[in-house]
Amino acid sequence: MNTPSRVTAPFLERMIALEVIGHVPADLYLDPENPRLASELFSVDDQEDILRWLWRNKSVNELVDSILANGFWDHEELFATEEGGRWVVVEGNRRLAAVKILLDPGLRERLGIHLTEKPSQKVLESIQELPVIHSTREDLWSFVGFKHVNGPQAWDSIAKAEYVFRVRRNFGLSLADIASGIGDRHETVARLYRGYVVLQQAQDEFEFDTTDTQHKRFPFSHLWTALGYVSIRNYLGVDPTALERENPVPRDRLRRLRHLMEWLFGSQSGNIEARVRRQNPDLRNLARALEVQRGVNLLESGSSLSVALDASLGDAHLFRTALTKAETSAREAMRFVSTGYAGEEGLLETANSLLRQAESLNALMRSDDS
Repeated sequence: MNTPSRVTAPFLERMIALEVIGHVPADLYLDPENPRLASELFSVDDQEDILRWLWRNKSVNELVDSILANGFWDHEELFATEEGGRWVVVEGNRRLAAVKILLDPGLRERLGIHLTEKPSQKVLESIQELPVIHSTREDLWSFVGFKHVNGPQAWDSIAKAEYVFRVRRNFGLSLADIASGIGDRHETVARLYRGYVVLQQAQDEFEFDTTDTQHKRFPFSHLWTALGYVSIRNYLGVDPTALERENPVPRDRLRRLRHLMEWLFGSQSGNIEARVRRQNPDLRNLARALEVQRGVNLLESGSSLSVALDASLGDAHLFRTALTKAETSAREAMRFVSTGYAGEEGLLETANSLLRQAESLNALMRSDDS
């Protein structure tokens, strides 16, 4: 378990001293800037739309079931900030959504939500008023970041990245300060930020769509992990310093950025197959293929990753590998000849063909031409 950093700890000390104020749920607003919403565009007036999205995408039903069984836990305070005369919940949006659903049968009907059981009177009494701590977004950022980026209740990686991006943009903090504030000792903040600014540039420049990939869920980690490879950064014309700015990829490399996004994610509408299906080993192989121009050319022309990788490895490496595999397979066949061969003519002909190829290969390797 991570421990609070030197920035987070003072906030926790201040939080203990802050007054917990009871709020009627109807007076609390879901946060349109909630990083869980990822790239969805909502305003504070879109409360029902935000709730619908959270219900469909962020397992609010689990919290509904928990409250139905146990009531609302008073020690799980919500954190809210006053914006435009409204109390907007910065931390605790899923809990607030669950409470609103339980309290409002009309809302459930409009959203097509069916509860496993009706809330008891005891449950309803526990959610008539919610414990809220008033604060500001600026005071809250390190606490929220520690909890959801580097702590026990982690968001998915794209939500983490968007949170880091907003903290840096809104409060003018360096990535090092943000990492220190949430107790990140593994450069996670920097890697998330680098992936996010590249994703944003792809969305702005050629309308890259995270819902149009060949993966069931958008695997954002493919992108920020890919940018850790020198060959991939070189292909895009960026370095770690450039990746800490918005729009880091030079304009003359945007075509290459489009290629990279297609290799990483594919496109359903464009019928483009993703070259990277799994990070291991596909991402590593992509980086190796991009180390030489021949591999680059083959990938850009539409060849498979395996073909491009073979080209990048070179004929000497491929020959050595193939010869070693052939010897290993022959030795393996020798182990089972006494128990696995029963005089089949086809297998004997295969062995004869193997013998002829081995003799031809040996002769070629001994010849001056080779």
